[in-house]
Amino acid sequence: MSVTRSDVARAAGVSPAVVSYVLNGGPRPVSAAARARVEAAIEQLDYRPNAIASALRGGSTRSVGLLSPDPLDPYFAELAEAIEREFSGAGYVVLTGHGHGDRAREERYVRTFTARQVDGLVFASVATTSFDGIECPVLVIDGMPSDKPVSTIDVEHAADAAVAVEHLQRHGHSLIGCISMPVGTSVGATSIAGWSAQQARDESPAGDELVAFAESSEEGGNLAAHLLLSEHGRPWAIHGTRPTALFVAADVQAIGAIHACWELGLRVPDDVAIVSIGGTRPAAFTVPPLTTMRQDLPYLAKRAVKELLRRFEDPSRAPEHTVLRGNLVVGRSCGCELA
Repeated sequence: MSVTRSDVARAAGVSPAVVSYVLNGGPRPVSAAARARVEAAIEQLDYRPNAIASALRGGSTRSVGLLSPDPLDPYFAELAEAIEREFSGAGYVVLTGHGHGDRAREERYVRTFTARQVDGLVFASVATTSFDGIECPVLVIDGMPSDKPVSTIDVEHAADAAVAVEHLQRHGHSLIGCISMPVGTSVGATSIAGWSAQQARDESPAGDELVAFAESSEEGGNLAAHLLLSEHGRPWAIHGTRPTALFVAADVQAIGAIHACWELGLRVPDDVAIVSIGGTRPAAFTVPPLTTMRQDLPYLAKRAVKELLRRFEDPSRAPEHTVLRGNLVVGRSCGCELA
């Protein structure tokens, strides 16, 4: 049975109200002797106040709900870590849920978060688009148009994809395959748009046969690379050969693509050059190290938390919309020789 405030009061020889005054710093003063007895009783009984109830009396639970797709994806794992670190520094606890692309599951998490009276919600590249019944401030990272009544932080995936593809073109590649996110995701659509536009600027092929949709995982990238690079893949039927380079929408997919090249007896970058998007920690430890468009996740998290904290302080504040760009981090997977 859990220890109650009344138990503490009996052990300290005071009323429950005095225990409340000690815990909440008022509103009435407590003598030094009574305070000492209450604090001793709290320690002896190992009393844990109901943090949610106490917080609700003050108008805040000092908690935030974070919903993201997959904890095994390094990008979202690092993003969640950065967000938690920023909120923790501001005195908030982050409740985390992972939807795995299942909208019903995401909506269950949202209902759970709101039932716990979180002060705000952060959605990171999720399918949930309904905000019915959500009264707290919301911030969406990647995947929500700015005409919704929520704050947003978006990454210019199309522009970043174009930079990645242009880098491959400068290495002399024209037949460049594209490994994208699953069909229907905004990140997948914008990444393909950037790849296609840059291929068109170079007057290079950008047909559907060069695009493979894949889950954001090593397995997804591996399967997509096999589809594009094997002798039974689609590009062979139209171009009579395989792509000499791959643009990959996520580092985690690129890790799987590198493994697929090894399985197919292809060398990276001699036979197939690869550039991805993300800049996550594992990218530096692949063989060879990935060339990747790095997203500054600590900065993104800082911007996200700062925006939500502002709206906590002023609920009437209009939502803010921010767009960020990545920067190219050169490894060896593209063909560059590093000193």
